[in-house]
Amino acid sequence: MTKTNIRKRAISILLILMVMLTMTPMTASAAEPEWTIVNTFDELKEAMQQGTKTNIKLGKDINTNDEENHKYGLTTYDKILVGNTITLDLNGKKLTLNSRQNKVSSYINVTHGNLTVQDSVGGGEIFLNDEYEGGSTLILLLDTATFTLKSGTIRATTKPETSGIDLIQSSGTVNIEGGTLTCTQTNGEIGRLHSEPNHWTSCYALKCFASDRVQTTITGGEFTGFVRIPVKNNGKQNKITNVTFDGSVVLDLADEKNMTWSKPGLTVENAEVKGTLFINGVCYHEKSTDIAIVIGDGWYATLDVNDTNVWVYDYDLFKQTYEAGGNDVSKATFKQGYAPYQLKGGTYRFMNFGSKAEHDIGYRYTQEAFRHILGNGAIKVGNYDDDGYKIYTYSNIGESFRYGDYMAVMNSSWKRIPFIPNAWGMKSVTLDTNVIDYAKDWYGAAVEITNDTAHTIKFEWKDLAPELSAAGYSYNATCDRYISGSTTPTTDTISATDTEYRFTIDKDAPAKVYSFDLHLNLKKTGSPYNIGIMGNEHIVKLVVNPAPVVEPDPTIEGNVYYTSGIVYDRPISTAASVTPAEATKSYQWQRSTDSGSTWTNIDGATSGKYTPVAADMGDTVRIRVKVTAEGYLGEIIAAALKVSKAANNNYPEVIQLEAVQDSAGNYTGFKITNFDSDCEYVYSTTSTPDWNANQITSATVTGLTSDTTYYVFARFKETATHTAGSIVSNNSIKLYDNVPLDRVLLEGYGSHGTIYIKKGESVTLKVNADPSNANSWSKITFEDTGATTSNIAISNGTINASTGTATPFPNGHTITITGVSTGSANLRASYPSATSSAYGTWYVVVYDDSTVANALRLENVYTYADITLSENDEAELPTDLPKLLPENSGYHLEWRILKRGTTGFAHVTENDNIKLENGKIKPKAAHTGSEKTQVELVAVKDGSTTIKLLAKTSPFYVTVTEAPTIELTGVTVAPTKVNLELNATCQLSAVKEPVNAAGSLNWESSNTGVATVDSTGKVTAKAQGTAIITVSCGDKKATCTVTVGHIHDTDAQDWMYMDPGTHIKTCTAGDDFKMEAHDFSAWTKVDDTNHSRTCSKCKKSGETTNYTETAAHTWVWVVDQEAALNQPGKQHEECTDCHAKRNENTEIPALKDYEVAVTGGKASDATGATITRAMENATITITAQAPIGQHFVKWVVKAGGVTLANETSTTTTFTMPANNVTIEASFEKNASSGGYVPTVQKPEITIIGSGKADLSADGRTATITANAGHELVSVVLNGKEMGKVEKLTGLKTGDKATITFQAKTDGKAEMDKMIAQKASKLKLMARSAKTAKKNIKVVVKGDLKAITDAGYTVKYKFYRSTKKSAGYKAMLTKKAPTYFNTYGKKGTMYYYKARVMIYDKDGNFVAQTALKQCKYANRLWTK
Repeated sequence: MTKTNIRKRAISILLILMVMLTMTPMTASAAEPEWTIVNTFDELKEAMQQGTKTNIKLGKDINTNDEENHKYGLTTYDKILVGNTITLDLNGKKLTLNSRQNKVSSYINVTHGNLTVQDSVGGGEIFLNDEYEGGSTLILLLDTATFTLKSGTIRATTKPETSGIDLIQSSGTVNIEGGTLTCTQTNGEIGRLHSEPNHWTSCYALKCFASDRVQTTITGGEFTGFVRIPVKNNGKQNKITNVTFDGSVVLDLADEKNMTWSKPGLTVENAEVKGTLFINGVCYHEKSTDIAIVIGDGWYATLDVNDTNVWVYDYDLFKQTYEAGGNDVSKATFKQGYAPYQLKGGTYRFMNFGSKAEHDIGYRYTQEAFRHILGNGAIKVGNYDDDGYKIYTYSNIGESFRYGDYMAVMNSSWKRIPFIPNAWGMKSVTLDTNVIDYAKDWYGAAVEITNDTAHTIKFEWKDLAPELSAAGYSYNATCDRYISGSTTPTTDTISATDTEYRFTIDKDAPAKVYSFDLHLNLKKTGSPYNIGIMGNEHIVKLVVNPAPVVEPDPTIEGNVYYTSGIVYDRPISTAASVTPAEATKSYQWQRSTDSGSTWTNIDGATSGKYTPVAADMGDTVRIRVKVTAEGYLGEIIAAALKVSKAANNNYPEVIQLEAVQDSAGNYTGFKITNFDSDCEYVYSTTSTPDWNANQITSATVTGLTSDTTYYVFARFKETATHTAGSIVSNNSIKLYDNVPLDRVLLEGYGSHGTIYIKKGESVTLKVNADPSNANSWSKITFEDTGATTSNIAISNGTINASTGTATPFPNGHTITITGVSTGSANLRASYPSATSSAYGTWYVVVYDDSTVANALRLENVYTYADITLSENDEAELPTDLPKLLPENSGYHLEWRILKRGTTGFAHVTENDNIKLENGKIKPKAAHTGSEKTQVELVAVKDGSTTIKLLAKTSPFYVTVTEAPTIELTGVTVAPTKVNLELNATCQLSAVKEPVNAAGSLNWESSNTGVATVDSTGKVTAKAQGTAIITVSCGDKKATCTVTVGHIHDTDAQDWMYMDPGTHIKTCTAGDDFKMEAHDFSAWTKVDDTNHSRTCSKCKKSGETTNYTETAAHTWVWVVDQEAALNQPGKQHEECTDCHAKRNENTEIPALKDYEVAVTGGKASDATGATITRAMENATITITAQAPIGQHFVKWVVKAGGVTLANETSTTTTFTMPANNVTIEASFEKNASSGGYVPTVQKPEITIIGSGKADLSADGRTATITANAGHELVSVVLNGKEMGKVEKLTGLKTGDKATITFQAKTDGKAEMDKMIAQKASKLKLMARSAKTAKKNIKVVVKGDLKAITDAGYTVKYKFYRSTKKSAGYKAMLTKKAPTYFNTYGKKGTMYYYKARVMIYDKDGNFVAQTALKQCKYANRLWTK
């Protein structure tokens, strides 16, 4: 082979391989993300600080002690800054960060973007080994950042008794989906928390701060170390579920005012807290139904609620008295306290709901407050005497407090305390199945209803929990019913086993106020008293007003009749004539099972047609149709009819018989070998059946006479829905050994009859013996004996004679007859004898198309039920017709009336009584006496009126009766009550029931001097008074009460006591009333236990003195002389209502002050004065003072056990405890690049956008540089535009500069975004005040200089509402920050808010601040 050929073959092979490869199917897979592998700390830092989304994976264990650059420990310059989306996969490796003796505030800072940590292999870990003095944070999140832990371990340790350490600090979003977080001292302890000494040693696995964007979601994982989570009303939902905490968890309410919680801020579910679950902080709000924290199922070793944790009903009142008392809670005035948390499950070992001490808010928890906490739940507590357990609900939980001043619950031997959710209590209150609100006192709003229909109110409560029932508890429920006008309630006692109470206010009930006070209490077996100290009331007031008079609906008239027979399983059609014609008819078929006395609607039968079913059959069953029209009064009822059975024209099978012999060989009966239980059988010795005699109930019949011929007949049985069969099958048998043949039968023709055969065609017929068991016969020859030349030909027409009794007749032998020529023939089954003899004779007709009329006949003769119908009805002619033979004859069947006359008869379609038209029987006139009309089938030639009568037909009879009388059952009138002015008119509507019943309506007035009525029901008012308008028909009547010229005198009546919260006055006619809350006097002391107050307006019925309410005193402590430093004060208890006093001159302990030591800063009091000592409960402000070249990092509490409001803010606050406090500010050296370093001079420079201003060493010169992709826009110094300068010189302390940068691509968009961000963080102050002219002045303040320096303009937008938390409407937008509200409704409380709107230089809207609530937000309009 040549080289050329070798080359060509190689190329060919390669081409073939390429083609095969392109045909090979390939499997596509998702692309694996690209990972950056890091093996050193510096590589990790560089990768995590990338400006783009990055996936990072540890390539090996990394320990900073092993790296040359970091062997002396990490410093603040090694801090990792995350500003993008970073995923860090530990990959089963360990990252160890060591501080050695260096102070590092935080190691990983997530400024914005997302950091996700996972471990795809297992065993991976991030470990911080803090060898300094604590106070550092491993991962720090700003408010725009998100951190997610999916798997792996994050761990940190610090030295014992140092400043503690935080694993994660967050002001942003934290998602813990799994993994382990462990933060401890090197000895394994986690430090101290809350009120313990040296609690600054706390090691936090997670510490979150109450920023506007903070959100914490924990759905898995394990925690060792403390956890602190703020609950802030920032629209974000926090969640803790499926997690284990080895240490304590602190839930901090964010000390916010006037919050509205549409949903709980935090939900805890299926958590295990092995330490203490703390709830700290104070919330103030007016809605007791709002809930900030929900605690569900789980294990919580201890629940500890801070004793100042309460919501206050009237925040403004509280705040004013709180501040007036020197920020002393004990001097604040409360209307009601509510806890902002709710228990819905869980198991506990110890529960502390706070302190009952007089100086704490906690003691103000009332039974109502605990209803808010426990809801319908219960606490199961073991009895201290070991005699079982007790159940505590909100009504009696106070009995469980056994620890001095603390509201604490504990089981003996630290047994678990299960919380039972939904253990008892109210489920709902409904009015006419609609859920309505109920009140817990008598001051709730009333529900208005009208008396044009009945109304049912239902109180429904929960089944008692099994634990409560087992402990001997049961419900003790009663309902007090008040009706205005009666001072004594009716008390309904309710069974202890019932779970609902209902009451129906009847239609047309008097227009009054119906009040219901359901007491739902618990009682324990053996005690006659309720559990708890007060009744558990659920109060509903229903105001029943007279139904408004509405124009009554118009009426209908008309009739309805049936247009078809009423037969089982055959559709019934109807025709209804309704006036007015525009009324839309509706149908409803009804059934009666008591011959028409009572009727029920038939489900789904709502059209003009209906097909009767089995339920409609029976002697006492009737059906009818009812016709109505929407928007019209009245019903049209058809006649009640009995449903007829349907005809049964099915063919029974030919009877097969065998003779039956007894044991002696005697013939005693016969057997029907094809017996059918659906058929009925009789036998006879004649060829005519008697269906009432000799009925056969089984296949075998015995006891008959030998040597006798028996005839057997069969037809289908009559059933509940069908008549007996119309077609009869028969056969005969002779009971004898020698049974001579009597006759032969041709199938379908018997032993005689007419056989029809078309010329040229043949028919084959079976031959059978009669009797069927004949065994003796002569030779049989089938022949035509009627003519010389026969018109038929016969095949197989011979049957040989029998040869002995053992030979049965050859039943089933067939003969074939062929039509040879048209005409007739006489067919005989001849046998030899002295005379001409035959076993059977038949007349044969041979026809062709021209003589087919001679052959017309019915294949079978059906039986049809007779029809009876009224003059108003119609009926359908039967459509189930027998077959007309021969088929395709050119004739068809039609129904005709047989009309007889003196000269003969005729078949017509109409006579004096009925008309046959369009398949229907239409009545003309009723028959008289016993008259009736015969209708039968005839053959009609197609396309003509030629009629051919049939030898045998299927007649039935029609009887027309007079139209039935529809029974009158009543009369209806609408309306039944009406008030008219003089000379006014009103059209009443009235109808007969049903409207097509016989008779006419008659109208009359009982007092024509007051009101008259005409024949149409039109009423005319004549004079003041009352008249009864009656409409009647026969003995049925209805009435309408007409009141003319009545003027309500409600206002002239005296106020009367109605219920504990309301009084009422009622018109003398009883058709109008007014009610209002009692106008009580001030409370006055009755004795040391009670005080009373008297309503100035009302009395109880039958009493001469005004209604007086008596109640127990409500005692609070009032300070007479403030305690001062080292000087005791005085106080007394005073009733909040009547101001009675007791325990006067009680001493208040003298106040003490304690040392406040601040290193690296200063402390000041509320006046701003610098202090070194302060008294307990004072609010202390601390301000950091950074040395030259350094900047502030965080505050560290060294002693005193205080909690700072924000430990990373240069200025923050804390509440002074009853001990000395030592706090230290920690600083770091300033970075060498970016921003500015204050030295001798400290000008204030604000940067907007992406760029920097570097200060010289003396602080006098600032060098301005834009970052890549950005440009300088403007420089403003002390309010003066400097242009786009690159350097500012001669700066000094106190100068203020604003430097603005923007992106080169779309500078304005970038700038607008920066301005919007600044607006979102802008802090405004808004305040309202009342002017001398009683107008309201609203002033807004805020530092907007940086925004206006950037070339933007601002406007102020002011809002007003009559509600504190909703309904605010914009009132005015203006450039000035002051708004005067100069109009309003006297006595109305208005609330004010404001915001700042920001616009660009072209006037386009850019951003707006949050809506700011004004200080002293509510003002009463008095003009």
